[in-house]
Amino acid sequence: MARDVDLIKSKLDIVEFLRSYLKLTPAGKNFKALCPFHGEKTPSFMVSPERQTWHCFGCNLGGDVFSFIMQYENLEFPEALRYLAERAGVEIRTISPAQQREFGVLYDIHEEAAKLYQALLAKHAPAVEYLKSRGLTGETAKEFRLGYAPGGEALTLHLLKKGFAVSDLVRAGVSFKNRTGLHRDRFENRIIFPISNTVGKVVAFTGRILGESTPEIPKYLNSPESPIFTKSKILYGFDMSKRGILESRTALLVEGQMDFLMAWQSGIRNVIAVSGTGFTRDHVEKLRRAADTLIVSFDNDEAGMRALEKTVEALVPYDFHVKALSLGSYEDPAEAAQADPGFLEKAILEAKPAMKKLMEFHFAGDRDVPETKRLVRKFLSIMKKMQSSVEQNIWLKELSSHAGVGEPALAEELAEIPEKASEKEEEKPDLESFGKETRAGRIARRLVSLAFTNEGFLSTVKEKKDLLPPRYRDMLSEEGKDKGILEMRGAYESMQAPREVLDLEFKELLRELEIEILSGEQLKLKRDIHVAEGKEDEKGLETAMKEFFENAKRIQSLRTGTKNT
Repeated sequence: MARDVDLIKSKLDIVEFLRSYLKLTPAGKNFKALCPFHGEKTPSFMVSPERQTWHCFGCNLGGDVFSFIMQYENLEFPEALRYLAERAGVEIRTISPAQQREFGVLYDIHEEAAKLYQALLAKHAPAVEYLKSRGLTGETAKEFRLGYAPGGEALTLHLLKKGFAVSDLVRAGVSFKNRTGLHRDRFENRIIFPISNTVGKVVAFTGRILGESTPEIPKYLNSPESPIFTKSKILYGFDMSKRGILESRTALLVEGQMDFLMAWQSGIRNVIAVSGTGFTRDHVEKLRRAADTLIVSFDNDEAGMRALEKTVEALVPYDFHVKALSLGSYEDPAEAAQADPGFLEKAILEAKPAMKKLMEFHFAGDRDVPETKRLVRKFLSIMKKMQSSVEQNIWLKELSSHAGVGEPALAEELAEIPEKASEKEEEKPDLESFGKETRAGRIARRLVSLAFTNEGFLSTVKEKKDLLPPRYRDMLSEEGKDKGILEMRGAYESMQAPREVLDLEFKELLRELEIEILSGEQLKLKRDIHVAEGKEDEKGLETAMKEFFENAKRIQSLRTGTKNT
């Protein structure tokens, strides 16, 4: 397997590969981008063509093309291997039969099922007429591989003839065993919408009943979850729209396949849909990699505003800017697009910030003092979760205008709301991150990264390595862990700075590191003094006091640049 992996990596240039996911810009001999795995406004994601690796200095994730695609697309290794092999044009020989059975056969089953459903649609006039009545063109239906499922055993028998095992058909969710023990197709007399993962592989289906639904026969039926399909992680159409979302940094969120398809058909290329589930944390994480603005559509009534409010509360901790789309008199985006193909594009341009729309709705009309207090606190609790103090300030001004309460009072009330770690932060993996270090560690990190860019700096750091925390001391050796990461960091951060600026920064970092270490010793000496006083230990007190004042003099001399006397 190692040979296949190495061959694939040799065929795929990491820079060109990542361009299909990220907007890369040159940074000396390397490239930089906004990290897709955590929210940021200043690029900290670095790509090295020389090493064929990537690393983010914000969240400390990194690796090669395999680790990127597994992390970005949420793929297991066998899935990533198949996908990258296809991209590289490499025939893989080392996937074990067990791995092929676990994942590969499920993709193959769904691909064959999609082909059959698509072929059957062309032969079923009522299904074609239904799609036409909803405004869909044949071109759109073909582009998204819409199909028709007659039901019975049509698909099951077709796939058995293709050589698939019936147990795998059940595991894939396209067939099931009925009460009499016969295997039947899951979808019957339904328009079929194939659901693809973010790399374009069909992993599931949604079936819309052709005719009237009943309590026993739902209008929409989704594939069950399987090893390749988790409803809470799939956004319908994201494989097609991710480029448009990435370029605009904006996504239009709609509720179902028809809304998506009609929006796409009217020219909206940054639309995605949820189907069969609510908007989940996994959806947010996936979308946050490509966008920072989300446009949503809700009814302009009490229920719609409650839904919009919940969406804003869920998205604010991820630093999303949320806008609300107005559909006017139309019931949903599909109806709007069918009636007027240019409507959605205009509505997107006119979309209001969701916070503004909520304030306008809730503060309309007269309110008593208790109601005003309740509403103010509701909006302040949302603002407390905002990542940007600039955005907080903007909405404080807006809230002041709507509520008739002065900004100073609102700011005071906001400051009194207790800090609560967002669920996103609480559930973040416990990674070994540079960002969790002490100040001395952060200074040492920058000092060592600078040292790797200049032999003179490196020589000085080695002479003073006792000042460094152990992890950075170890990096000075040839086999030091994370050495390559810091070399990349140093090259990135120093590539445009003049030499005299770097010289000054290096000296300042050495001085600050020594001050930080001495300050840490001062805290320990303060504790020693307190303990000695409590025990009435005059000798211990005298020793600790003497060391404390000597350290204080050294710190003062370092801060002022004078010699210690």
